Amino acid sequence: MDINKILEQNFRELIIERCKFCQFDKYLEENPNFEFPKITENCHGYITVPGLFGGFTYCLEKVDDKPVLYAEQSSRMDHDSDSYSYFEIIEDGGRTLEGEEREAVQTKFWELSKKEHEARKRRIEEAMRKAGEEYESSKGK
Repeated sequence: MDINKILEQNFRELIIERCKFCQFDKYLEENPNFEFPKITENCHGYITVPGLFGGFTYCLEKVDDKPVLYAEQSSRMDHDSDSYSYFEIIEDGGRTLEGEEREAVQTKFWELSKKEHEARKRRIEEAMRKAGEEYESSKGK
């Protein structure tokens, strides 16, 4: 089996197990077409979990030439990231990160979030610049 498929399955199992308290397993029984993330090279993203008031941010990296999926479980009910949980998902399964490992992965997610924010900000600024140019050119007609 493809390593990415194994990571997808392990991530799926982690999400279901972590979210049983909010009846996510029951939700899946009623919604069998719920889409879990597809794990591909250098992927990253976010999956919303119904009933959790949040979800999981994830990113795939290579560590010692092996793919490792990192995940951050968050909830809108948590007011700071100190209560978020961090996980490492590998071919053999997943584990909760603690101590220095947790802090290192937390920093990775902060950096990823900052990069995404900056990219979004650049896209908005570019769209506004183009709209301004179009407006100015339309006034002269």
